[in-house]
Amino acid sequence: MSTKEVPRPAPPVGAIIVLVVAALFYLGMMVTLSNVQNADTDAVGRAMAEAFGIFFGIGLWMALAALLLIGGVKGEMPVWSAVVAALLLPISGFAAVVAVGLLDRGASARYILVPGLIAPLIAGYAIWARLPGLHRIMPSLPTSLAVWAAIALLTAAPLPRFMADEAVKNAAIQREQAEAAAAAAKAQEQHRQWVERFRNLTASSPLWDWAAFFGKDSEFDEKAIAGANKLPHLQADAEEALRRGMGFPLVEYQRLNVAATPAYCAAASDFLIKDAAAHRAPDGEAEYTDEAAQPYTEPDDVAVIEWLTEHCDIDEAVAQIRASVGSYKQSRSRDAYLGVFAWRRGNGFFRRGDDDRALDEYSEALRLSPDNDQFHNDRASLYAAKADYPRAFADYDVAIRLNSGYSRAFNGRGLAYYFSGDGARALDDFNEAIRLSPDYGQAFNNRGNVEIREGAIDRAIDDYGEAARLLPKSHVPLANRGQARLYQAANKQAVDDLAAAMAMKPSDPYLALWLYLARARNGEDARAALAADAARFDRGGWPWPLVAVYLGQGDTKTVLADIRRDANPDRKSQECEANFYLGAKAALDSETVLARDLLQQASTACPYDYTEKDGARYELARLP
Repeated sequence: MSTKEVPRPAPPVGAIIVLVVAALFYLGMMVTLSNVQNADTDAVGRAMAEAFGIFFGIGLWMALAALLLIGGVKGEMPVWSAVVAALLLPISGFAAVVAVGLLDRGASARYILVPGLIAPLIAGYAIWARLPGLHRIMPSLPTSLAVWAAIALLTAAPLPRFMADEAVKNAAIQREQAEAAAAAAKAQEQHRQWVERFRNLTASSPLWDWAAFFGKDSEFDEKAIAGANKLPHLQADAEEALRRGMGFPLVEYQRLNVAATPAYCAAASDFLIKDAAAHRAPDGEAEYTDEAAQPYTEPDDVAVIEWLTEHCDIDEAVAQIRASVGSYKQSRSRDAYLGVFAWRRGNGFFRRGDDDRALDEYSEALRLSPDNDQFHNDRASLYAAKADYPRAFADYDVAIRLNSGYSRAFNGRGLAYYFSGDGARALDDFNEAIRLSPDYGQAFNNRGNVEIREGAIDRAIDDYGEAARLLPKSHVPLANRGQARLYQAANKQAVDDLAAAMAMKPSDPYLALWLYLARARNGEDARAALAADAARFDRGGWPWPLVAVYLGQGDTKTVLADIRRDANPDRKSQECEANFYLGAKAALDSETVLARDLLQQASTACPYDYTEKDGARYELARLP
């Protein structure tokens, strides 16, 4: 009889470790899935719980796969059972995911049994396989059949509901696709009809038929505007459209070539009056909203009020609009609208030359919106134009305090300082405007003017050059640079600049006089060139008498005598200009005494903002 001991089987340490890991994943999965079922959890919370549940589930099923592998290799598992495990393990994992999805969609809570029971069954079977001693208690065949049958039934449990839900979902998708296809076909047919309708428009079609295609959302917008502007009855139709209650001529006033005729103005005023009446508040407690505003004078479209104010008398319509908007309960939005409305009115009056009414409207705009930097800036510009510099400085200061990066306000205040004779402060403001906006062409030009006055001609020429680059459509920087070069006796370059400016504004007699001076000093036939340019000038107005002297068709004494008549309302400005241009002509003709007398008068008496004042000073310096 043998006395050797039978070796004990090694303890299943690896299987136990994997089993512990699987248990942790199992607990995490079940806790998160309970939150999916919780009715008090919001949608975001349920989505996060579902995501974590799937995460823990993936970890759990990987641990289960490891347990089955250990059970099959280290223990005893029937071959057929291993094959079944290889098939059912991934399928059961998919079933667990399906069950989680059903729980999230509010299905019965019993679906939690799918992942809740499958995992313990697989884990238990894997431990059974790893410990063959258990096979005497739980025989292989019945145990394997029972476990895998239970797992198969649990795996199949959520599939009918899942397949039913998928069928409903697919049916909904097919229905949506069919509806989308029908909608696309309908839209395509509507577009075909739309295109055909546009193509059928002719020169005899009324303007309102063309107006149907106006608007940024219309593919025919630009073509429709172009076609409407070619209509021979455009003006009459625009007026008739307003009389019929159509507001598009007001919305599109900038793009339609309509004129503010008396009939148009009357129709526009009547339209706005009726429109305002239709938008009054139902009671004094009604809140003002964008929808409550007149549709053709909303903040984005209220620019038409500026244009109508410039060209028409719409005072009655304006009163009705203000009364209509004012009938709503006071609020910041209501007052902001009325402020913009008053500002637009002010701009219109300013363009019309009615400075007093413009000032009233700007002040009303600021009463309603006292912290609007643009309103302060524009009223300051008007004060400056009226030479009321203290009030101008006060408004500019407020605009800059409200908006320290407002380069336009710095430029405007710089101009006010310049016109009031404070060149140093003007230069500081122009410098700041350029620092804030390096592409501000007007600020460069204005700084050049200060530099000319200070005698810094080279710097002025550089600034005028930059202004000309930034303002390619403006003749002003070229004219200013031409004058500066003339002061330097760079006569050829002066001719080039002034000729370029003249080409951009060929009907300007002042440019022609400057060009005459440059050409004469450059040795050219200045009179012949001026005679050719003069064909475009108005011979019945000012400064034709000066042009006539340059052409040899008038004399200095007669011109000066006519200007100095007491009845001449423009005596001051005309005398300034005559003294300079006739003095410069006398200098060219070597009449030094006369030239000095006239130029000294221009240098002394010309207003501070007149170019002729600077020109007289430089011409005096040229005299022997």
